[in-house]
Amino acid sequence: MKRLLLLAVLFAAFACGGSNNNEPVVPSTVPSISLSTTLVTMDAAGTAQSVTLSSNVPWSATVSESWLSVSPLSGSGNATLTVSAQANEGPSRSATVTVKDNEGKIPRSFNVTQNEVGPKPVVPNPPSFDGKKRSGLTYQVLVYSFADSDGDGWGDIKGVTQHLDYLDELGVTALWLSPLHPSDSYHGYDVTDYNAINPKLGTEADFQDLLDKARARGIHIYMDYVLNHSGKGHPWFKEALSDPTSLYRNYYFISSNPASDYSSFPMLAGYSYNSGEWKLATSGAPKITVTATDEALTNGTLDWNLYWWTSQGANETRFADNGDGTYSVVMNVNGTIGLLVRKYMNWDTGSKFGAKSGASTITLGTPFELAAYGGDISFTGNGRYKFTLSDVNTVNVYFMAAFGEWMPDLNYGAVASAETNDCFKAIAVSADKWIQMGVDGFRLDAVKHICGGMYSFNNTSNQTLLDKWYQRCNLTYKQTGRSGDLFMVGEAWLDHDQERYYYKGIPSCFEFEYWGKLKNALGGSANSYAKDVAGYISSHKMVRDDAQTSLFMTNHDQDRAASDLNKNVAKEKQAAAILLTSGGKPFIYQGEELGYWGTKAGGDEYVRTPMKWNKSGAVASSALGGKVDNAMLTESISVEAQTADASSLLNVYKTFAKLRNTYPALAEGEMKEHGTYNSTNGSFGSIACWYMQKDGQKLLVVHNTATSTKSLTFTNDNLSKPVALLGEATIQGTTLNIGANSSVVFEQ
Repeated sequence: MKRLLLLAVLFAAFACGGSNNNEPVVPSTVPSISLSTTLVTMDAAGTAQSVTLSSNVPWSATVSESWLSVSPLSGSGNATLTVSAQANEGPSRSATVTVKDNEGKIPRSFNVTQNEVGPKPVVPNPPSFDGKKRSGLTYQVLVYSFADSDGDGWGDIKGVTQHLDYLDELGVTALWLSPLHPSDSYHGYDVTDYNAINPKLGTEADFQDLLDKARARGIHIYMDYVLNHSGKGHPWFKEALSDPTSLYRNYYFISSNPASDYSSFPMLAGYSYNSGEWKLATSGAPKITVTATDEALTNGTLDWNLYWWTSQGANETRFADNGDGTYSVVMNVNGTIGLLVRKYMNWDTGSKFGAKSGASTITLGTPFELAAYGGDISFTGNGRYKFTLSDVNTVNVYFMAAFGEWMPDLNYGAVASAETNDCFKAIAVSADKWIQMGVDGFRLDAVKHICGGMYSFNNTSNQTLLDKWYQRCNLTYKQTGRSGDLFMVGEAWLDHDQERYYYKGIPSCFEFEYWGKLKNALGGSANSYAKDVAGYISSHKMVRDDAQTSLFMTNHDQDRAASDLNKNVAKEKQAAAILLTSGGKPFIYQGEELGYWGTKAGGDEYVRTPMKWNKSGAVASSALGGKVDNAMLTESISVEAQTADASSLLNVYKTFAKLRNTYPALAEGEMKEHGTYNSTNGSFGSIACWYMQKDGQKLLVVHNTATSTKSLTFTNDNLSKPVALLGEATIQGTTLNIGANSSVVFEQ
């Protein structure tokens, strides 16, 4: 009944409307837009997603962020929207897609979120090397054990020349050559002619060829120069001993009574006498002859004296001059006496003369030859005897030789006027010769000992003398027409606080504290490394504007770096990376780039190992007298094997040296601690982190010396441009996950 009533009402309404308009009534369409979702989640790769759009009106879509795209962007009905995104290289991000009808009355939208990038492996992409070397990297060459060109087993100059391509590929800009001068030793530090080349090493023509071919490759040559002493076999020294009137007598410290004369030498004034530094020049031996006599007892006034003793005690009697080159003492003897002869009352002068071998007996009337530092002598008699001393003038001369009797110290006179001294000028003239041939610098041996001997250092005399030497050599260098200044580095084996003052004399010194700092860093205490090294550089520049801090691991006088690191190759590789990304002027020691090990325990030769060039074949070992660890020199440690192995220590050196040559900021820039990972951040003690910057170019350097991965946050640094990698590292947003003994360099 109700249903019938409703139909009647509707019929009446229709009839009424139709009678008013004379047209049928059509219901209007309600505009409608709907989306299948309000949230789309995308992965970091930006994989496309679909959204269903239902609409009965024309529509258009807009996107809030440029990294997101939608297709199609407009339509007039239902559609499937394809949502795409660019790959995400950073943290998570979001955008909004809005769909509207043409009048904008019914907007609909959905949000899109894209996940942050996951851990992404660091892939270095350094710029191309422009061919201009700028690394400042110097390679120490032991010429006698580097390479043998003629098969005699002895390294030579031609051998160095033959391997210049290797050194060029290693990225070096200079070679420090072991002494090239003639000498009586294999190592060359006892020079016998400053103006010549040791014939065992080659000729002057060979050296000139090396200079020319090295320069063509952008490699400078530094000679090792010995200013502290010459060799005992130098003609200067031989004549100085044999002829007291010779000019060369003043080239050395020679005295018949050094204990008294010590302070009379201007270079030694103010320093303490040390008898161990003075050696007896024994070109002959005095003799003593005992004869019976009835002459009167004597007690002369000469320095020479007879020291004798019995069981009741000791006595001393001085000799008298006989006027014929002999000296005598007359004394009574009753039984057996022991005796010695000495030149000075002070035993510390080394003036003791005795028997050649142990206790010996003097025979009456027979000359008895004495020996310096000899043993006790005995004589038995009953009566008065004359003890006559002869041939004394051949042995009563001493010379100063702080490093041993085969290396007599050179005497430059008063330091304030050393440039006028004959010895100084003679050696300077020899240096002129090599500079004019094309030498670009010198490494100076034992600079702390030049004035005052073995136990003098950090004194102004040395600094003044070095300054005069540098100015003299640099003037010659400039007169050749070459640009810049001569390089000169000194071996001032001192703590930094003492060594730094030697920059008053020369532009560079080896920083002997450096290897200790680097070892500490490699041991996990790395956060203060940047502060320490930057501090060295800064303190040197405070003394001298043009200072160049020479950094090195070890050299020919020290146990090898690889031995100090227990042959841990991962640490050896990171040591290379740290050295070559630091400020200062880096040095590499021959074989260090191959992982050579060795200690001085069996002799210095074991840290002066010859290069192993090929997997098979001989090495230049003759100079070392067989003191070579052949168990180390296997195929795998050879240049040939390591060149072919992309992951070798040698190729780590090549990679980071090339990077240093590529970036001026790395080679010549200022080293500055990172703001977060630095010496004050004890929570990250294994992290060494710093900036290298120059002329607007900036690099971020990060080293993890721990045995585990570390996660570091770099909110204010750019991690998008890695240019070097040692080991393993990944990036996730602003986080760097850096593996054990790993290193990364980023361009900023």
